[in-house]
Amino acid sequence: MPEINTINILTLSIYRELAEAFIEPVAVEQKDELIIGNTRIVFDIIAGDPSQDPTFEEHIAKADAIAIVVRFLDVLSLDKIKMIYRHLPNELSVPVALFLLRDKGEVDFKISCPSCGQKLWLRDIDLGKRGRCPNCKKPFVILSQPDHLKSQLMLPESVPIIKLVRTETESFRLGIAQLLDAMSVGIKPSTANLTAEALKNATVRVQVQDS
Repeated sequence: MPEINTINILTLSIYRELAEAFIEPVAVEQKDELIIGNTRIVFDIIAGDPSQDPTFEEHIAKADAIAIVVRFLDVLSLDKIKMIYRHLPNELSVPVALFLLRDKGEVDFKISCPSCGQKLWLRDIDLGKRGRCPNCKKPFVILSQPDHLKSQLMLPESVPIIKLVRTETESFRLGIAQLLDAMSVGIKPSTANLTAEALKNATVRVQVQDS
């Protein structure tokens, strides 16, 4: 029987419910664990402000990789995400990735107006167009979720942003494989061709300018 490698992934999020949704494809099989080939992956969840957790440094020390799970990118959510990301040590010897959790069949995503902070729903099909906030009337270029998040956190190229379709086991396994790609643990991503799926709900619809 081949030796089983154990990998500990520190899973960080602004809300515990969001981190639990991230590992939901695992929880239905075996709570907080995932087996890929000869690798056993254990998920260690910390939610909220890391500065308020006296054990945070201990969790960092035993982590083999770090996953930061995000959902919405409005001002309040972004401030909390920034707090988590900036609390990580300046120099880490383990891979870090941000996971954008999206529901199957959704086609838009939430951010805040860069000028006034109004919460907005943006459609994926409008990426690259100029939008106008219905509250302050100021125009802005509609960026993708990953581009918006990357610019807000000033992420280096070494920190990928990975989209996941919530509750889909194949999407989850592929994302985890990407996170651990920098580690020689023998995990092979599936060859399945996953398309990015998006968000559908409504708060305030952004006004898109076609010209």
